[in-house]
Amino acid sequence: MSYVGIIILTVFGANALLSYGFALCPISRNRGLVRLYALLALVLVNALSSGLLWALRGFVLAPLGLESLDLLLFVLVAVPVVRILFRSVSERIPSLAGLGLAADEILVSSIVFGIALVTARAGYSLPEALVASASSAIGYWLAVVALDALRERLELSAIPGPFRGAPAMLISAGLMAMALMGVDAMFVRNVVGP
Repeated sequence: MSYVGIIILTVFGANALLSYGFALCPISRNRGLVRLYALLALVLVNALSSGLLWALRGFVLAPLGLESLDLLLFVLVAVPVVRILFRSVSERIPSLAGLGLAADEILVSSIVFGIALVTARAGYSLPEALVASASSAIGYWLAVVALDALRERLELSAIPGPFRGAPAMLISAGLMAMALMGVDAMFVRNVVGP
């Protein structure tokens, strides 16, 4: 599949929040410039984590026949390496201190684990895995922003009492997920090409 197809598929069809149901991470609480730092940190952390897990899985676990230990190896190797990398960058460049703080919060969330595992197990090459993980993070961020805007809109709407709050949000999130279910690999290949 082409890079454009991978981007469309991971942003819309295989959305990390709406399709896989990965939990909300700290990016959803931020506003303004802090939210942009969180988005940049999410994209970078996901790309680095996925690339590192891809390499560990392909060069260490696969030759030994131990692919099932990828999550353990991810926690023991990838998380500390990415954390050290972001801390050293934020210490050397003070203007990126917000990026380092956002990366520390995001690194331990289920979104990073989930996207890294999904892209490492999908059979992508390293560049494809990096593109898939970065675009997955962008898709996740777009879903969080859309759900946040929808939540604000629902608070101002005249909704019957039993449906206010969480029920209306769950119904809305379910409808968004169903709308994106039509974007699958076959649809993307038909639109974009092989």
